Amino acid sequence: MNATKASKEDRKRARLKSMKAMIFDLSLSQRLAVCFAAGVIGAVAVVVFSYVLYWSGLSGALGIKAPISVKSPEIYKPLFWGGLWGLLFGFFIKTVWDRLYLVGFLYYLAPMAALFLFFLPKSGAGFFGSNKGSTFAVYLLLLNLPFGIVTALAARAIIGQHP
Repeated sequence: MNATKASKEDRKRARLKSMKAMIFDLSLSQRLAVCFAAGVIGAVAVVVFSYVLYWSGLSGALGIKAPISVKSPEIYKPLFWGGLWGLLFGFFIKTVWDRLYLVGFLYYLAPMAALFLFFLPKSGAGFFGSNKGSTFAVYLLLLNLPFGIVTALAARAIIGQHP
């Protein structure tokens, strides 16, 4: 009777081990999919943080009159871009896995560089948003701060121990 019970538990452990192996041995496309979703979660954190800044009065002190809109279709733009930046994060997540949270924290600098050097000038706001006032760049840096770390935390939560 004990031998039967032990063999059932051994089979259960072996099945669990094989399931873990499937989860932890992700292909590149699986990592990209996970990181796209993690980037969307990071973008949601930025949207929520815009409301925290607004309610605290900090965004008003920096010259921003309203938080990011959560109405359709305006909300989809930051979520989609967050997913795309998360996708890029997925290309190198396996190589930085040991320092994931530090790299995630610093990763927000990549989208910020694109914003300051490409998207803001393209929209007429000038490099670093200089045409919008001196505090606008500070607000954007502060606003986007949660993106990288939340993206890394979400990716870690979805992937598990190893990418």
